[in-house]
Amino acid sequence: MSFEPLTPERRRAMTRQHLLDAAAIVFARNGFHGSTLDEVAAAAGFSKGAVYSNFKSKDDLFLELFHDRVDRQFAVVAEALDSGSHDQAEQFPRIRQILRSDTSPWDDDFVTLWLEFVLYARRNPQAQEKLAASARRSRAQVQALIEHEYEVVGGSPNYPTRDLAEIGLALFNGLGIDRLVDPSAITDDMLDTTLSFLFDAMGVEQSRESVEPQKGAIRKRA
Repeated sequence: MSFEPLTPERRRAMTRQHLLDAAAIVFARNGFHGSTLDEVAAAAGFSKGAVYSNFKSKDDLFLELFHDRVDRQFAVVAEALDSGSHDQAEQFPRIRQILRSDTSPWDDDFVTLWLEFVLYARRNPQAQEKLAASARRSRAQVQALIEHEYEVVGGSPNYPTRDLAEIGLALFNGLGIDRLVDPSAITDDMLDTTLSFLFDAMGVEQSRESVEPQKGAIRKRA
């Protein structure tokens, strides 16, 4: 068994993750406005200076917490997409299971917290700039997933992948807010419809079908 030493870099990474875990608890309990860096430090068992040595402000701490959560979710989705066949009939149940599981981005408490920050940033130019950068980051992640899928199946998208990424994010963000307003409207059947709509919009299956006959024709002529 190999032993990895606790280097200063690893120690800083562990401290940072511990602070993010503590922040998740504090923000979930008190909301964005009701939380303080003192409370996060106390929950983590560190001094307030430790918080500021890792995050410049409460805004930055919140957005890093958001990125940490999103990165984990994207890792789960990427693994589900690549864990078996890329046929829609087999991918669909894997993605549907994620949306209905504890790893779903559809956590009402976090959607509420995110919406609170969005409204705060609307009246705070510096926070707005950071939120816009965060949105571009998420869009790039979704776009990379979409482009990877086309690369694997060997086809071309019907629409710009950046637009597809933005539409997908906007759709699920909107549904998350709608569920806060009227939970009964966002049913499992409606989620299945949403996924079917997105799969159809991506056009990966049609793209694959248009490429495969061409490959066959080339082999025949050869």
